[in-house]
Amino acid sequence: MDATARTRSTTRRCRRKLFLFCSHPVAQEEFTRLLKCTDFDIVLCRELLVPEAGAVASDGEQPCLAVLDASDVIASLEFVRMLRFEQRTVHLLVLLPKLEDSVTSPLLRLGVKGLLTYEQAPRELARAARQVDAGMYWVPRELLGRFVESILPELRGCKSLDSEVDISRREREVLDLLLDNLANKEIASKLFVSERTVKFHVSNLLSKFGVQRRADLIVRWMQRTSAFPWLARDLGKTASARVN
Repeated sequence: MDATARTRSTTRRCRRKLFLFCSHPVAQEEFTRLLKCTDFDIVLCRELLVPEAGAVASDGEQPCLAVLDASDVIASLEFVRMLRFEQRTVHLLVLLPKLEDSVTSPLLRLGVKGLLTYEQAPRELARAARQVDAGMYWVPRELLGRFVESILPELRGCKSLDSEVDISRREREVLDLLLDNLANKEIASKLFVSERTVKFHVSNLLSKFGVQRRADLIVRWMQRTSAFPWLARDLGKTASARVN
């Protein structure tokens, strides 16, 4: 086998899996066509069944991206709870008839990183899949902003941070005030520092958490925090359902 052939073989082996959960034949065909331009190996799942741990692994890694057609909203919400319980590291992109807070908010709480309508899919599905797979968000700014506003009261007072994210005492103080929805000027006043200094710390926080916007920072921090009764409650319900 020549060098080119070996490279191609290695590339094929290293392609990451994308699990497409979709029960409708026409939608299956369309979503598969839209995703073929990506570098994923597409695994079509016609039923909402959580893959076994071995099925999602690729060359010893935990990939993977799951794209869910949520035409049946109630069944899809329960499936996402199960999937997050079984495969916590899988990144989720959900396709919906329309984006309504009553549906999108529970999905975001469960760790969904991407939300698209069927109408947006032809233009944005491939790009959204790549971005969500990289651990970033694909959520409309207005929707994410409303979600952040709704969870701010629950975030206040939480003290648990992901140990992998190393932040200074001052950065933590700035983060706490961001969670109070304060502007840079207000944070500067409370901490007795310049607004420029606050901007510097905010920029560092965005960089450390790998996001570009304050709303993304709050959501990322929220999803890396274990002290959320509603998340534990959701996962607990899922565990009980499995046992029973």
